[in-house]
Amino acid sequence: MKVLRFGTCALIAAAALPRAAYAADPITVSLGGFVRQYFFVADQTEAPTENLNAAGMFTDARVAVDGRTVLDNGITVRAYLRFKAKTRETSNLDEGFVEIVSGLGRIRAGERAGVNYAIMGDPVPQAFLSTYEEVVGDALVARNGITLRDAFTFKRFTGNALGVSYQTPEIAGFQAGVTYHPTPRAWEGPVNRALMPSNAVDVTAQYQGDYSAGTYRLTGGYFHSNSRTLENDGIEAWNAGAGITYGGWELAGAYMNVKPATRLDERAWTVGLFYAIGPIQLSADYREAKRRAAAGLNLYEYADRITLQSAYKLGPGISVGLAGFYGDQTDVAGLQWDGGGVLSGLKVDF
Repeated sequence: MKVLRFGTCALIAAAALPRAAYAADPITVSLGGFVRQYFFVADQTEAPTENLNAAGMFTDARVAVDGRTVLDNGITVRAYLRFKAKTRETSNLDEGFVEIVSGLGRIRAGERAGVNYAIMGDPVPQAFLSTYEEVVGDALVARNGITLRDAFTFKRFTGNALGVSYQTPEIAGFQAGVTYHPTPRAWEGPVNRALMPSNAVDVTAQYQGDYSAGTYRLTGGYFHSNSRTLENDGIEAWNAGAGITYGGWELAGAYMNVKPATRLDERAWTVGLFYAIGPIQLSADYREAKRRAAAGLNLYEYADRITLQSAYKLGPGISVGLAGFYGDQTDVAGLQWDGGGVLSGLKVDF
């Protein structure tokens, strides 16, 4: 109830401004989105019953509608919807939210990843792919319970579950935010805490500064969600990230510590180096994760991966890329699985 009262008061405070606000500009609506096509060839360890095809493809196409207006007191009101143009899921809405942006910060409500993902973004720079496009992890068959998708931000726990968030404006390089999800699952209406996890909170802060040759940033966050009454699906986690730029170079890294109620604790870290010159981008990144396979036992699952990427910008919003990757996995039985390959693709953003 305290969180509910706080969220209600925050929305009222944002609306109760010193003077009445009326739409000074007409509402503008823009259409955008992206289409991404990837082709890969991979060689990886197979189970006795498998016969994996070495070649495969991925496709991702989304369409977004963005409507906004600026009131006569300078406040921006925005509504955003993004749909999966190609989907086999029962729901094709990817993101949908409304937000109010003023000199006091940003208030957002709807289906959207929390402030940790909004502030940290990609924990390491990548020339062609991104954390959002975890196609390499999909090309290599998972052999344990470790996930490298959104592995370093709290989006991995909530996805785009319904929530309300507040983000401060950047003041002297410092910015902070908080997000509350009634449940970290995709759910609307009353939340039965006996049947699903509830009350997920994401608190994140970042400091950005500059020096004579570039910029630097430091980010940290904390996440907590409650378990169902009879299950162990609550999670506590914290993460940290840092990055520095120098000319066309960028070096960044991140760390995540996850403590679920199941006691299958996990630690993951990543580091990446990026270089850009004109339309050409190059990057190399490495990530590693280790998870306790059984509560109270000294058994661990393990996964790591190295990726080398290049991209060439053909024009505004259009780029082609090539990536090479190799990864190792260890399952709960101690068996090791490895695999590697090459991925190419075309990305069009509009």
